[in-house]
Amino acid sequence: MRITSNMMAAQQMAGLQSNMAALQKAQEQVTLGKRLTAASDDPAAAMGVMKSGSSLRALEQYRTNVKRASSRVDVEDSVLQQLGDLVTRVKQLGISQSGDTATAQTRAAANTEVTQIFQQIVQLGNTKFGSEYLFGGEQSTTPPFAATGSGATLDFTSTNPTGQRSIAIADGQTAAPTHDGKQVFLDTGVLDAVRDMSRALGPNAGAVPSILSTALTKLDTAFSSVQTVVGDTGAMANRLSSVGENLTALNTNLTTFKSNLEDIDIETAMTELTNRQLAYQAALLATSKVTGGPSLVDYLK
Repeated sequence: MRITSNMMAAQQMAGLQSNMAALQKAQEQVTLGKRLTAASDDPAAAMGVMKSGSSLRALEQYRTNVKRASSRVDVEDSVLQQLGDLVTRVKQLGISQSGDTATAQTRAAANTEVTQIFQQIVQLGNTKFGSEYLFGGEQSTTPPFAATGSGATLDFTSTNPTGQRSIAIADGQTAAPTHDGKQVFLDTGVLDAVRDMSRALGPNAGAVPSILSTALTKLDTAFSSVQTVVGDTGAMANRLSSVGENLTALNTNLTTFKSNLEDIDIETAMTELTNRQLAYQAALLATSKVTGGPSLVDYLK
């Protein structure tokens, strides 16, 4: 096979282009700090990076959900603590008026405070979380409770706030972070109990010991029921904390795995870049000798 000068020059140019491409690749890796600058660099690793990225995005959404759920739980816990304190105060007032020293005047003063506490409990039932009513259930944009009447007609209305909304907190795991208004304020009997205490301290019923005794018994039952809800809320807070820690650990592991697939060791990258630069310079030198060497005319001179 006859090898011409054009063929040699073409081979040299092809080699030069190859070295130039390798040098450019090494420069990109150093600049970006990435081993993979295109899926074709390592298809298997690129697939792993894509899957890891998808998993990390899902994890971030779960972590956001857990944080929001934990915030709702914190608000509910605060409400329940206040609710327990208010019921305890109502019980103290009821007990203070059940003895022989109680008079119509002291019962009236106690009733005034109990009525105010009743209003406070209704307000707690209408606690907002962001733009929603925390205990609104499925009707989260409507106030779930309202106080009505006064004195012997003191009462309340409700929208029957039921429905706990669940959110995804991990792969295959959901949670309903807070209770609805029915569970906290109706099923526990707390609104009924405080209302009945107010009526028991009224001028027409305050002098009847059995009515006051019955109201105190209802308060005890309501307080115990509220404490049960407090326990449920504490358990939910612990669960969310545990899930959040697991998600953080998984996020760290996946981030490390993804980094190992796509990131490059800078020392190795710099060494590779240096080698590519030397190879390119050698190719340039060889090409210049082939394309710039003596021609037939030079020999005939």
